[in-house]
Amino acid sequence: MDLRTIEHNIRIDRYNNEEAFIKDVKLMFRNARHYNEEGSQVYNDSGILEKIVKDKLKELGPAPEDDDVGSPKAKLRRSGGTASPKKARSQTTPLQQKLSDLFEAIRNFTDNRGRRLSTVFLRLPSRSELPDYYAAIKRPIDMERIRSHMVQGRYQDVESMAEDFILMFNNACTYNEPESLIYRDALLLHRAFLEARRRLEEDDEASAAVSVAPLIRELIRSLFVSVMSHQDDEGRCYSDSLAEVPAVDPANPEDPPLNLEVIRNNVENGRYRRLDVFQEHFFEMLEKARRLNRTDSEIFEDSVELQQFFVKIRDELCKNGEILLSPALSYTFKHLHADIDQEKREKLPQEIEEDQLKGEEEKKGKYEEKAGGPTGEQWSSDPQSACFENSTYSIGDCVYVHPTISKWDQSLKAQRTDGRLSREQESRLPSHWLKSKGAHTTMADALWRLRDLMMRDTLNIRQAYNL
Repeated sequence: MDLRTIEHNIRIDRYNNEEAFIKDVKLMFRNARHYNEEGSQVYNDSGILEKIVKDKLKELGPAPEDDDVGSPKAKLRRSGGTASPKKARSQTTPLQQKLSDLFEAIRNFTDNRGRRLSTVFLRLPSRSELPDYYAAIKRPIDMERIRSHMVQGRYQDVESMAEDFILMFNNACTYNEPESLIYRDALLLHRAFLEARRRLEEDDEASAAVSVAPLIRELIRSLFVSVMSHQDDEGRCYSDSLAEVPAVDPANPEDPPLNLEVIRNNVENGRYRRLDVFQEHFFEMLEKARRLNRTDSEIFEDSVELQQFFVKIRDELCKNGEILLSPALSYTFKHLHADIDQEKREKLPQEIEEDQLKGEEEKKGKYEEKAGGPTGEQWSSDPQSACFENSTYSIGDCVYVHPTISKWDQSLKAQRTDGRLSREQESRLPSHWLKSKGAHTTMADALWRLRDLMMRDTLNIRQAYNL
């Protein structure tokens, strides 16, 4: 509520009495203090202006009751006269009453904490205040414009007003992020509008018979909005995580694209004419979300909660077949729980195996980091590559190691008495051994040390690769 709205209400003679005018003025001041920080200029000015209004009301005293006092329009209203026969007739029609009731239901809707959600939807910011909004939104609309269309008689039926309200909610969801407060308020107001409209239709005993197709589309739309606005105890919408579900199924890329946005467009454009088809698409999207994610992920748990809530609201709207008897009602909580259990039985063994492999890789990585890597520098002096059996391997290459266990007691039978070597045997030994510059006094000792080192390195390789 702002001064422009109050001024517009005065021009169209909306205030039938002083109490209605004062109520809107107080609401404007209260909103100013609620949405601005204490101590700010707007906060302080609202308090000063409210005090001035109260003092002026005391100065004016109670409203006069004399028929001779007041504006000509007020006289006509009290005397039963009419300023404009055409306007008076439009105010008394059942359609105009329905439109007014729907508008007031949205304007006065509050959440569990008593916060009026329609405040931010009453009037849009100007183009100079928010130019990017008008660049992104092709058909901007607010509640003040809807009220103006209603007063001017532009709405020929409830459906035409519903289109403008839905356009306003869709604009809010398009421009704002899913986790923002205005996005969630738009979903709640959308649901409140559908519920208010449904109550009016139920109360209208004199309504003519209508086609079944519009009712089914309206039921589907109400079901979709209810499921999308379903929240946990902390106010988080369960549907937020489903925005990550891809439209194209990686396992079946030839299938038609299907995700939450595709379903939303189908609902808003009235493409769903059967409840069972809508349910099949929605459940297929939830099953894909579970198939592409682990059983302990947030998106898996959110999809289960949304599917349970879907079945609950579907049965309430259809009244278990009393209002609408559809094949979709054959899918019950029993089937849902059985499907979820089956999905978990199929996914859990694979997830356990993945966790085991991940644990082994982490353990192996820690061991390699501690041991300095599986190859070390014993294969090649180049730290970036290694040669083995006439092949060169670089960092990152995958190799397969075939474990072989040699019989050391049979293949190596050197004795310490074999200290004398022929010249041919000496020529096959490293040259630095023959110069006696090593740590071993004889070549025989060096050979025995070589045997010990080879056995130790072999055991280390076996332990590193679990051979």
